Amino acid sequence: MAERTDDEMLRYWVWLSLVFGAGSVKLLSYLQRLGSPAEVYDAMQIGMLRDLHPNVQKAMTVHKIGEADSIVYFCKTHGIELIPIDSEDYPPLLREIGAPPVLLTAQGNTELLKKPLSLSVVGTRHPSPYTERVTNAIISALCSQNDFVIVSGFAKGVDACAHTAALDAGGSTVAVLGCGLNVNYPRENQQLRERILTGGHGLMISEYMPGTQPFPANFPKRNRILSGLGYATAVMEAAARSGSLVTAQCAADQGRYLYCVPPADLFDPRYAGVMPLLRDGAFPLMSHEDILMSYYSHYPQYLVMQEAGVKPSERLVFSDDSTPAKSPDAASLIRPTGSFREEVQRAAHEYLEEKQQPEPQSTDDDRPLPEDAEAAAVVRYLRAHGDTYADDIAAALDMDLSVLLSTLTELELDGFAESLFGKQYRAV
Repeated sequence: MAERTDDEMLRYWVWLSLVFGAGSVKLLSYLQRLGSPAEVYDAMQIGMLRDLHPNVQKAMTVHKIGEADSIVYFCKTHGIELIPIDSEDYPPLLREIGAPPVLLTAQGNTELLKKPLSLSVVGTRHPSPYTERVTNAIISALCSQNDFVIVSGFAKGVDACAHTAALDAGGSTVAVLGCGLNVNYPRENQQLRERILTGGHGLMISEYMPGTQPFPANFPKRNRILSGLGYATAVMEAAARSGSLVTAQCAADQGRYLYCVPPADLFDPRYAGVMPLLRDGAFPLMSHEDILMSYYSHYPQYLVMQEAGVKPSERLVFSDDSTPAKSPDAASLIRPTGSFREEVQRAAHEYLEEKQQPEPQSTDDDRPLPEDAEAAAVVRYLRAHGDTYADDIAAALDMDLSVLLSTLTELELDGFAESLFGKQYRAV
């Protein structure tokens, strides 16, 4: 049999991704045993693999190799690269995690996947002004002084803030999606999407094939890629049930550095997820120099030379005249200095002043609601009517069904709703 080319191999990578789904450890074991996706495909066609899960056997009847060929063609004609795990373009850090994706789809500057100074940033979709200010300050300092790549999940809120801050500071950013690259989700980030894909400083990646919708189950699987692409992960703000905690757990399991921004208010439930992480050993993130200390131990050669020819991280270890300085105590390594300390203190003060303003009286329900008016209307309807079919919600609220389903997905991710069997939904 003639040897298959790399382009021909792509059809088998795509087919296996369709059949096994995201994050399949079983597929990785087959690839290690048989050596190539084509060999795994051939073995499955002749029934040689007798331990296939029933779901995989069913998927084999649904997804044919012709569908994979169509996806390969679509990607080539729409500027989407397919990066299998054996490609030299595959990010080295991602190969090290427990269940790396066997195939990535990518659009933008794929050279960003090879840069060592990568930091993953995660947080809530509804950040406080304090969190937004701290996120901007830290990322701006990192990207303006060093060639950092900021990795985040392209959600509204902290993710969008992180991507934007990196680009504004002249840095680079990678967005990891929980849907197909050609799916416009979330709609609020359309301009950010265009900015990431133009100018050569951005990249969008996903392990899901084009056309895959943003189902809630996709995002927890996506989070292992978020943390896997970064040498460290920073949690900017997280509530008790935040999806950011999944990413934080992935980072810990992968042996990566984990940082958390200390809360502005210890009693604010928006930070309830951060406090246990700090108690369990996550590093307090109070300055961009905290990040530099972690990276300097492994990548000193990549940190840009600064004042007097000395790298910023080296100033914490050596004096300016290159003679050994006194060893700093632990507190001095994490204490913010100068304008950054003032920035954090001012943000915290403004936030606490905002919290002291009298809350508007609620007439019906004291539970919080989403900020978006349409989303709030959906939550109110679910709270009033209990378990309800999506079609009935759309009819009652005069909403387009596709818009409603997208809204319900966001409500699930934000902890306001949950999906039930048969396209029913319930308020949480």
